[in-house]
Amino acid sequence: MKQCSRIKPTCDPVDYVIESFWAILPEKTADDLATFKKDVLKGFRSMVDSVVDSAIAETDRHVENARQRRQQWDAEEAAADAADAAGAPPNPA
Repeated sequence: MKQCSRIKPTCDPVDYVIESFWAILPEKTADDLATFKKDVLKGFRSMVDSVVDSAIAETDRHVENARQRRQQWDAEEAAADAADAAGAPPNPA
């Protein structure tokens, strides 16, 4: 690999450019900007986590409602089969 600096004997050219950008900033500015960037990224992560948690909860709710609907259909089918077996006229409802 290519030698980039004495501090880091091997590095990626993109990393070198990014580290150079941070190095030309005054230390206080670099720290403040890095803190801001990390806070923004943490906010995005929090938002994504919230959306994912909401989607998981919705999926759980839909699956539970589908389970109840399936049980309802099975009960209705069993009732219709029982009525057919008893010879009663079908229920129009």
